[in-house]
Parts: sequence; structure tokens; C-alpha cells
Amino acid sequence: MAASGVEEDRPWQSYNTVYTNGKAGMEGVDKERVQKIVYEMSKGSKYFENEQRKESMINQKIEQLRSCYLKLTENDISHFQMLADTRELELEAMRDLSKLWLHVDMDAFYAAVETLENPSLRDKPLAVGSLSMICTANYEARRYGVRAAMPGFIARKLCPSLVFVPTNLKKYSHYSELTRKVFLKYDSNFVAASLDEAYLDITRICIDQEKSGEEVRGHSNLLLMCFLVSY
Repeated sequence: MAASGVEEDRPWQSYNTVYTNGKAGMEGVDKERVQKIVYEMSKGSKYFENEQRKESMINQKIEQLRSCYLKLTENDISHFQMLADTRELELEAMRDLSKLWLHVDMDAFYAAVETLENPSLRDKPLAVGSLSMICTANYEARRYGVRAAMPGFIARKLCPSLVFVPTNLKKYSHYSELTRKVFLKYDSNFVAASLDEAYLDITRICIDQEKSGEEVRGHSNLLLMCFLVSY
């Protein structure tokens, strides 16, 4: 009963959405404060109703799985464990560990580009987007619980001093092309996953230059920074 009473007094504690999940730079955020603000500002909206519906479906699925589990015998569990172990060995045998891959994910890329072009934004909580929706937030803003894919009006409530910069995809595409010129120096067949993310096969360059993956990663980071600043 006591737990139920607490839940009724503090309903936001059980309200978990993508906005209350952590990202890099949000380690010290007061999660309860973020939950409370997101809950209060979302309550009654279509989004809120949809989140409640999804949570109800998840809880039903959990109960169904729990019910199925309770019906399993020891022989059933042993049988399925054997199947899982066999499949694990099959997948392990298929792994190709002969290559070294470098995954590049430029965190808060849009915000970093805006700060690069306008240094006065440095050290200020910054969000790229609008009061309707933000694309990304820099680390200063993340300390308040502000994050990508969050409505801007909620972000402003979390961080009243938040600076908004409108999205400019043409600008971000330009800087993305600059980074790709650097990637080509390491892998001519790199795979671009988005404007700020790519996968590079650095196996050959590690062999040719007799360097470890860590050394190549450090060098590529430095080259990226120097290349972007020069523009």
C-alpha cells in the first residue's frame, strides 16, 4: 500500500520515455527532475496517451512471457539452453575477426558546426532546432537533461537559458563532406551511415603503417579537427 501511495503522489517516477533516457554528457543529470517536468508538460497530449498505450502493451507482453516461463519444465529449459549454445557456436564460427573497423560518430555534430561558425556560442547551452523539436543539443545543454528528439518547449523548461539555433542542413552537409575527405585518406570505400557517422575499414592502413587501431583512431581524430578548423 505504501508503494502504491508513493506512486500516486509521484506519478512521474514511472513515466519513462526517450526523453528521460541518458546520452553522453548526461551522467550527472537529476533524472527525477527531468521525469517530473517531461511528465507535467506531456500530460494530456496525444504523445502522452500513446506512451501510456505502449507501456500497457509492454506490461501485457511481460506478463505473457512470465506466464509461459512458469509453464516450462526443467527438461524444456535444458533443451532450449542446448539450442542456444549450439547457435552461439555457429555464429561464433562465422565471425571474421581479420579486419579492423573504425566507427566514427561525431557527437552533437550540428551543434558543433554552429559553434565552429559562431564561437560566441561556446560554453552556452545550445539546441539546434525550434520550440517544436530539436535535432541535437551540446554538452552544456545536456547537463540540464536536454537532448535530441525532444520538443523545444520542454527543453526550454528544463534549461531556461537554452539558446536555439535553427536547423541548416545545407551547412551541415557541407561540413559532412569535409569530414568525408578525411575518411577517404583511411578507406576509399568507407560506409557513410549519416551526415555525422561512418564506418571505415582501417585494416590495410594499420598494416602498411605498422600502427595499432588505437593509434590510427587518435591520428584520424586529430586530422579531422585540424581539417575542419582550417575551413
